[in-house]
Amino acid sequence: MQLLKIDELSWLAEQHIGEIVTVQEFIDSRTNQVFLLETDNQQHHYIFKRLNRKARDRRDRQSELLVQKLASDRDLSPKILASCDDYRLQEYFQGETIDCSATEHCTELLASQLHRIHQLPALHAQRQHLAIELQKLKDQLTQAIDEPRFERFLQQAKQLDKSCCADVLCHGDLSFNNLLQNKNQQIKILDWEYVVLACSAYDLAACSSINGLNQALQMQLIEHYYLLNQEKLSLSLSQLKQQYALYLSLFTYLNELWLLVFP
Repeated sequence: MQLLKIDELSWLAEQHIGEIVTVQEFIDSRTNQVFLLETDNQQHHYIFKRLNRKARDRRDRQSELLVQKLASDRDLSPKILASCDDYRLQEYFQGETIDCSATEHCTELLASQLHRIHQLPALHAQRQHLAIELQKLKDQLTQAIDEPRFERFLQQAKQLDKSCCADVLCHGDLSFNNLLQNKNQQIKILDWEYVVLACSAYDLAACSSINGLNQALQMQLIEHYYLLNQEKLSLSLSQLKQQYALYLSLFTYLNELWLLVFP
């Protein structure tokens, strides 16, 4: 119980989930602090998140909340039970993260999950704002960086923000760590805090970058995705790859800055 603060325990008591018996922290969580709670209420388990307010602002959190509710209604994500500015309580989905190295068809899996996400209505989220994200990260840095290089990527981000069609609800952080699969092969998608309205290339590039896919796997991912979505896409496969390349270079740099801010 020492892992939780007094005000957190008070907030949880207001949610009427029963007496908390055990608390376990997920040490591999990057942005927020995440805990598994077991209660005396028929040994029910819950996920409690201590939100990192430096990583996402209040408007981002509101978008995340609304979109995750939308996703949970369509069985894509665990249900949120309660939320405030500092905390979030949600259902516990008993599953395991998917080991990419043990999955022969990892790019097919990622493509199919992006396809599921992109079937959601383009609602609630903000339009992509990569230039703002870049500037936010720079403002939080405590060390010097290559300023001309930053300015080049900032201009690229502004151009992509301006030209984006913003007609696709994008997850923005689809790593294998954010996919849980249970013994019945059901998959739930976690962590919707980077959700935006953007385009397919945005999410494909973010997914490739966060998962560290090599060139061959990147091409496989795009091609699998295109086969699933070609009737909906207005781009040819070649055009999608060109747009993807612009986003990929920017996401690679964004992740570089993110690791400097949140090591």
